[in-house]
Amino acid sequence: MNPGTPRVGAGGYPQTPAAARQKQDARPRTSLPTAPENQPPSTSNSEPVIPVTIIDAPTQRFYACAVYVALLGWRFYDWVQMLEDNGGSFYFFLKWIAIDFIFFFSLPSLRIPWLELSAPTVSLIFFAHLVFNWLLMFNIPVPWHGWLLGLVRVFYDKELAISEHNVKVSSILHNSSLIMGKQIINILPEGSALLNPEKHPYCLGQGQNIASVPIYFNATVPVDVELLRFDLESDSREVLKLNRKEIKEIGKQSTRSIEDGTLGIYRYDIAIKKPGVYQLNKVLDEYKLEVQRITEPTYIVPCPRAQVRTAQSATKCLGELSNLSLDVYGTPPLKIVYSRTINGKDHSFHFQSLQPEGYSSPLLGPQRTSGLIHLGDEDYSWARSQTVEVGLNESMNTAGEWQYSIDEVHDVFGNVIQYPQPEEPDAKPKPKHLYQNFVVRERPRAAIVGCDLRNPIKVAKGKTTKLPIKIGRPGRIPESVSHTLTWHFSPINTLTKSGDHGDVIEVGSFTARNVNDQPSISAPGLYTLKSVSCDSCEGEIEEPSSCLLLNPLEPTLTISSEEIPDKCAGNSIGLRVNLDMIGTPPFRITYTVSSDTEQNRRETVEIKGLRQQIDLLPRNAGRYQYRFRRLEDAIYSVPLPLTDDYYLEQNVKPPATAYFKQGPRSINACLDQPVKLDVNLLGDGPFTLEWELVHEGKRKSEKASGITSETFTIETAPLSTGGEYTLSLKSIQDKTGCRIFLKEETKISVRRQRPRAAFGVLEGKRTTTVVEAATVNLPLKLSGDGPWKVGYRNLNSTEDRLVRIAKSSNDFIEAKERGTYEIIDVMDDQCPGTVNPQASKFEVKWFPRPELSFTPSDAIRASDKHNKFTKKDVCEGDVDGFEISLRGSPPYHVEYEVKHKPKSGSGSVARKEFDAALGKAAISLETAKAGLYTYTFSGLSDNLYNDKRRSEPLTLEQTVNPKPSASFIKPGQTFKMCMSDETSKETIPIKLEGKAPFYVEVEIKHHSGNLPEVFRIPNIQSHNYGIQIPRQYLKLGGQQIRIRKVRDDRGCQQKIETGGAVVHIQLYEAPSIYPLEQRNDYCVGERIAYTLSGTPPFEVHYNFAGKQMKAKSQTTNFRRIAESPGDFTITSISDKGSECRAAVNLSKTIHPMPSVKISKGRVIQVDIHEGSEVEILFEFWGTPPFEFTYTRSTNARRGQKSQVLETRHDISYEHSKVITASLEGTYEVVAIKDAHCAFSTIGSQGNNKGQKSLKY
Repeated sequence: MNPGTPRVGAGGYPQTPAAARQKQDARPRTSLPTAPENQPPSTSNSEPVIPVTIIDAPTQRFYACAVYVALLGWRFYDWVQMLEDNGGSFYFFLKWIAIDFIFFFSLPSLRIPWLELSAPTVSLIFFAHLVFNWLLMFNIPVPWHGWLLGLVRVFYDKELAISEHNVKVSSILHNSSLIMGKQIINILPEGSALLNPEKHPYCLGQGQNIASVPIYFNATVPVDVELLRFDLESDSREVLKLNRKEIKEIGKQSTRSIEDGTLGIYRYDIAIKKPGVYQLNKVLDEYKLEVQRITEPTYIVPCPRAQVRTAQSATKCLGELSNLSLDVYGTPPLKIVYSRTINGKDHSFHFQSLQPEGYSSPLLGPQRTSGLIHLGDEDYSWARSQTVEVGLNESMNTAGEWQYSIDEVHDVFGNVIQYPQPEEPDAKPKPKHLYQNFVVRERPRAAIVGCDLRNPIKVAKGKTTKLPIKIGRPGRIPESVSHTLTWHFSPINTLTKSGDHGDVIEVGSFTARNVNDQPSISAPGLYTLKSVSCDSCEGEIEEPSSCLLLNPLEPTLTISSEEIPDKCAGNSIGLRVNLDMIGTPPFRITYTVSSDTEQNRRETVEIKGLRQQIDLLPRNAGRYQYRFRRLEDAIYSVPLPLTDDYYLEQNVKPPATAYFKQGPRSINACLDQPVKLDVNLLGDGPFTLEWELVHEGKRKSEKASGITSETFTIETAPLSTGGEYTLSLKSIQDKTGCRIFLKEETKISVRRQRPRAAFGVLEGKRTTTVVEAATVNLPLKLSGDGPWKVGYRNLNSTEDRLVRIAKSSNDFIEAKERGTYEIIDVMDDQCPGTVNPQASKFEVKWFPRPELSFTPSDAIRASDKHNKFTKKDVCEGDVDGFEISLRGSPPYHVEYEVKHKPKSGSGSVARKEFDAALGKAAISLETAKAGLYTYTFSGLSDNLYNDKRRSEPLTLEQTVNPKPSASFIKPGQTFKMCMSDETSKETIPIKLEGKAPFYVEVEIKHHSGNLPEVFRIPNIQSHNYGIQIPRQYLKLGGQQIRIRKVRDDRGCQQKIETGGAVVHIQLYEAPSIYPLEQRNDYCVGERIAYTLSGTPPFEVHYNFAGKQMKAKSQTTNFRRIAESPGDFTITSISDKGSECRAAVNLSKTIHPMPSVKISKGRVIQVDIHEGSEVEILFEFWGTPPFEFTYTRSTNARRGQKSQVLETRHDISYEHSKVITASLEGTYEVVAIKDAHCAFSTIGSQGNNKGQKSLKY
């Protein structure tokens, strides 16, 4: 025995090796231990490879067994696959020998406890599995072979059918649809009737006026039906009897149920229009016998409903409670579903178990027994409809639009009333009693802005002002919303020492029409805001909330004056007035002045302080009156009384005087021009005026006498000498004879010469040449005082006169056009000047622009369009070019654009440029790619012109024809041909590009190593062509085909180098197929088998049920199970080696299984009275004649197995047969046979499971 295998003790479980070793170590030793030097070294070879601390020993054994079971399942799967091919498999045999060898010889090396097998044991197990594999994989029959196959079929029972789908064989062999239907005959007991057995809830109202309640009748046709109704409101009872029309309709319903085959039980709906509790009271059948009835009550109550009590106000303030009530009506306990929408966001809620206080419902208690319940035995007052109030008292903390809406109402019986929702399509508007809308307002805020105790408002006594209140609220403030404000007011003399309200407090209020409306106040004192409200919503008062209003004292004015005497004549010439004020600066004093010569003239004095002195000095003589009218300070505007305290008067006689009307100033004058100056004269005329003109130390005095007007004009002689002049007023004398000396004088600055204008020179001459459109500055020579206004013109232009404003004496005129420019006139800032006739003209010329043209050539021809040329077509890859001629100032810079437009795809644009030193240049053309090339020369510059501008571009077009190409549509494809098919029309498709017709050379190289052959194909007229290689060019085996050369009608050709795309051609022999059985008729469920010759895998083409189908076979056997009837014809076969399709015609006929139905395939129960008969209908499908076997069994009872009472055999030559039966029992067919096939259920019920056909 293996020492590593534990022994099993009596009455116990085997010990693990570790425990066994510990037990052995615990035994007493009979001899001394081996000396250390002779003791073998300890090893750990007996320990498992996977330590038990990681995976314990039982788990390791479980994993090893699981691997073995998985391999066993895999082995059986391969065996079933092999059985479907009806043969053995040497490959599977070698495969499982290798797998078993690896598994069993590797298992001991893992040293798993209890699985440490010895080498002889492993070899014996491996040899047993080798024999087992030999029996399985070579399909050698043994006694247990069928049992094992049946066991495997339990887990895997699928085969490939003719439709190329895996089908379950058992579903075909044991098709329950072939024999369908049962006829059950029962001897009828007494009939019965039941009202609303499914206990559906019913309600009336809310659009539901009639309730259709079903009555089920069993085995009876009633002639009298009575219902007992209990009125829920009055507790009264009444008997309702069905009329003759309704009884007649019940009879028709019974007849229809017999025709449909549902004998025994049928239904009739009665229409009920009154609520109450209903029961069957009496039911009589046609024999006037009372039918058994079950009197469970049916409750028909008013439909539940609900409504919203209208709120007192639809406007709420933020934070208030909704204070809303819902009235729910129905049979409690009730359930209501309502939704709350806030600013368009919907939230759904519900209340359930809504019932009045002290209410109890028997429906919510323990389940009642299902026995008979008489109407008088119970109190149904609990089923009355009642009204329950539901309060919704929620805090409304979100401003906006709120809506409470009722969605559903449920009662205790399950009646549900759903109200329409706005989001539903075609929904009607919800009635007003089902919803309540609220508008939740934000609470306003108010504060005083710009006024407090330190910065009071000062207002004149008796005047009003606005209390600066600012009203606001979170979010947007509608300007049209009104607000109500209240405040406390204390007069100024009642305030405390600290400035607070005293004992006297008045309450004020104001309604603001909008947020910018403010109340008006006038009484001095302290104002403190107390409240603000909007739409009955109380708001919040923010700081500062107090404002102090003051009334300052009115201002006063004190006036004192004294005369101002004249030193020459001693007369008074004016008044000096002293003004003293009391009030709030600044002050504004208004007074009027009147005299003998003028009416009232109003004057105003602005005073910043409390005192001011003013001088009243009129220029003209006369009597003047001064009346002070009004005194204004920062607060008040006080009219002054018409008393002498505010009135002044004086007689003024001022001395004669004269002054320049425009005041003393400096005057600029032109040379040789006079100067005029106006002088105002004051006094009593006539006047004598003296003046003098001083220049370069010389004085020239002049005098004018007898001047009677108040204005005199002094005109000097023409000032012919330039320099500074001074005109002074010396004296004036009026009729008093008093000569008054004057100090008025004016400076006159006279030019020393006239301004001049002339053209300067450029490079020593007054002519220049520039490039076209260039701006040239023509120099000017100017003298005088700037700025100058120079008038000029271009003699070659249509414009008459142009003006240049020159700011410096060496300015210029901008010339943008060529021509001769001439100066017409000049004027400086004051005086006109002269033009130098010798230098008044300047000529501007342009350099000629460069030009480009194509050098004449036979290959270039002009087109119909201007500046557009066409060059002769070339082939792709050819070398071509052209020359251009250049005129201008070398060197030249040429820019042109090359547009490439292929026949397909997007084009490309390339910009190129080059420099040319001579008048001619050669340009190479692009021919690398096929397409239309357009060369557009749009930029040309030379030594002078570099703007690359042309009036029109120069264009050259050339078409580059592509090289023809020939390619295989499917390169690398292998074409397989059959040697026997001499008339094969198979071609090698190629695609040609270019202009037809084409010429193609094809090279054929055989794998045998012979020299390649060339096959030439001329005059190909299309772009898609199928090459058909003549059979004399092909040999048995493989050959390689490639295209050598192609040429098109344009003369362009292309040679294809070695190594390009190729195709291959293989010639094969054709496969064959032979049937294993010579019969032509098969039944559904049988297998049709063939043997194949050739190289697997094979493709079998066949026709079945009018469809072309294709199947693959990996072996030389082809077998399919017939899953449905039809004609099965194999038309051709091909294998992988050749893919040659050999045409065959092997036909088989698959007949359907016969089938039979009793009572149209349904299970029908017929309840008859004793002595009656029932006709049993048998219907057959298949090919007559039909032989069938049927049985009569006992009717199934709960807990009892049906027993066969008798078995009968019969024949029918038609597709239907009727027999009569009067005995109770279950009649069913167990076997059926037609002219071709047979089927029986006896095999599936007994020990012969798996047999499909029945042999007689």
